[in-house]
Amino acid sequence: MRKARRHCRSVRDERGSVMLLGLGFMAVILIAVSVATDAALAFVQRSTLQARADAAVLAGVQAIDLEAYYLHGATPATALVPGTARTKTMSHLQRAEVSTQIPGLEIVSVIATDRAVEAVIKAPIRTAFWPIEATISVASQAQLDYVG
Repeated sequence: MRKARRHCRSVRDERGSVMLLGLGFMAVILIAVSVATDAALAFVQRSTLQARADAAVLAGVQAIDLEAYYLHGATPATALVPGTARTKTMSHLQRAEVSTQIPGLEIVSVIATDRAVEAVIKAPIRTAFWPIEATISVASQAQLDYVG
């Protein structure tokens, strides 16, 4: 009889360890889910910024020299009007920011030449669980090429 009681005592002493192990696993799972969620949010934010920059430079690269285009057609000499291309790119970025705001969005640079338009924008990363002091910076470039 004494052996049976001693065995019951040792089983009772180990009951709480399984619960602690379960709580530890739950904590690890919650941390993994929060890290994965924040990584996915950062990826989506980067994709959104890249799409915005791509759309802006595509709007800017449509600013070709219409007079030369109408006189000679699409030739290797067809060029962009840099001032107009830059203005179209900037206005597209500003219109997009009014319709769908990205907190902390900053237009770093917009460069237009007679052959290409480039835009660089950046914004801070917004996360759900872990505070991160970082920014995402994207660049997009479109070139005017003649295929003939």
